[in-house]
Amino acid sequence: MRVCVMPSMFPVTSQTFVMQHVTGLLDNDIDVNVLAHRGVDTAWESLGSYQEPLKSRVWYYQAPSKKINRIQGILSQTMYHLTHGNPDYLRSWNILHFGKSSINLNLPYIYNKALDIQPVDILHCHFGHNGVFGAYLKKLGFAKKLVVTFHGHDVSVALQANASKNIYKSVFEEADLILPVSEFWKNRLIDIGAPESRVFVHRVGIDIYRFSYRERGASSKPFRIITTARLVEKKGISYALEAVAKVKNNYPEINFYYDIIGEGPLLEKIEDLVTSLEIADCVKLHGALPHGEVQKLLAEADVFILPSIKANNGDQEGIPVSLMEAMASGMPVLSTLHSGIPELVEDGVSGYLVPERDINALAEKIVCLAEQPESWKKLGEAGRAKVEQDYNKDHQNIRLIDMYRKLIG
Repeated sequence: MRVCVMPSMFPVTSQTFVMQHVTGLLDNDIDVNVLAHRGVDTAWESLGSYQEPLKSRVWYYQAPSKKINRIQGILSQTMYHLTHGNPDYLRSWNILHFGKSSINLNLPYIYNKALDIQPVDILHCHFGHNGVFGAYLKKLGFAKKLVVTFHGHDVSVALQANASKNIYKSVFEEADLILPVSEFWKNRLIDIGAPESRVFVHRVGIDIYRFSYRERGASSKPFRIITTARLVEKKGISYALEAVAKVKNNYPEINFYYDIIGEGPLLEKIEDLVTSLEIADCVKLHGALPHGEVQKLLAEADVFILPSIKANNGDQEGIPVSLMEAMASGMPVLSTLHSGIPELVEDGVSGYLVPERDINALAEKIVCLAEQPESWKKLGEAGRAKVEQDYNKDHQNIRLIDMYRKLIG
């Protein structure tokens, strides 16, 4: 079985689920290549022993940003294929079939690299916009079967920005399997035209053995809250800060500390909010940290908080990996009734869920957790069990390979 995985970037540490997909295929002796726009050089280190076997299997199709250079590159590629007896390359220029993707010359660049890889049995695209390219590559004969994973952002933002048309029509026509990461997004995809017979939920998983379980309980130390997230609107960090400010002002007897790990476009606004709420003495913005330091802070924390919201541009979560990781480590979690999160976190069993943007409810649950440390053990055990059962990357990779085998008979 030959498989090509097509994300936007590879490798990149913010998409560990793609790296785990690729390395999982290698672990199961699948002949896998990666077709990506570009990668992040420093992210190769996070692949450890997989670096060497993968470097010869990753193909980048990044086109020059300047139009004249892009055209020159296409002309050079065209001459190469014509002189090597491969006129099929010209099919990627078919504007009637491929529209904008041919006009802006993206598809010819992608197809050029696909021809280097040579035809595959399965093309698996991550995110809907790559699925569109995947549908075109299947029509061009690169893949026998097309699989597309939708992660959430690709549905919510894209469809809000293009409400007047179904931008995934070609995906719904060509994809042999459509894999949303949650029931929430499965239903949304079916609502907009995805064929129900080809839509199946396939969870993103984590390497549960990287997260040592630690039973949480009362101690003489301050109550430690933690968040790891990119600082963007949908993560709801401002609501967490408003909530801890309420706790500080209304419950001065609760001695707590809140660590926020991550960077992003909202960093300056969040720094200003910490100052204006006068909570700098109990909140620390760490920015991006090396993996080892993140793991140390997570191990010391008592409760993980992620109050996700639907952003103004429609952006929503899939099911946040950070919540899975916190639950795997034995931490109770506090999150929101948002997207697929209730499929991971059962309210009152492995953590607590409150309505989006509800600062009072967030503050109430923070107080509840701070005052009832005897509940942490039971919540943490339930969280670890849920992740082991439904979000173990090894189990999910085996299930995915079984799907592949059924597709190709």
